[in-house]
Amino acid sequence: MRSTDGFCLNLPIALKFVGDPDFDTTSQEVIQTMTKWKTVTQLAITASRIVAHLTESPSYDIMSIREEITESFPKAAKSIDEIQDAISKGWDHSKAVIQEFGPACNNPSSFQGAIHATVTSSSFAEAVRKTIRAGGCNCSRAFFIGAMLGARYGIDGIPRAWIDKTTHSEKILFLAMKAYS
Repeated sequence: MRSTDGFCLNLPIALKFVGDPDFDTTSQEVIQTMTKWKTVTQLAITASRIVAHLTESPSYDIMSIREEITESFPKAAKSIDEIQDAISKGWDHSKAVIQEFGPACNNPSSFQGAIHATVTSSSFAEAVRKTIRAGGCNCSRAFFIGAMLGARYGIDGIPRAWIDKTTHSEKILFLAMKAYS
């Protein structure tokens, strides 16, 4: 499986184990219940690390993850390089997703599209809207965007109108706060 499902499954575990010395090992065990593909595992652990860094320091520079993963996760580091290349070319998000990363659900394109939208946006709403407009598998990209920018901005970063339109939002928020308090 080349999708983002391993990261999605691991996110609650990753948040519970932020700062734990066994973070990568625990994450890998969870992720590999969904996939054994090495590249997807590297990308999912990298995504989990990014969210963990953002929970500890909301101003964390997402692109700096490359230095941390170069040796241990070379395929993830290559994906970060390709994101930086698209940024350096000045491509808007839709062009980056379609021409550079690919709009499919598979990784690394979903991973790259989410990070590109996040680092080229100034808000939660802008990043999510960019990824929707780019088409393709915007659900996987939006999930990762939500994790990163939720960690960065907290609940206040999500437009209140979006929360109000979400079925059972009060119960969801209550359970999320209870799980991580």
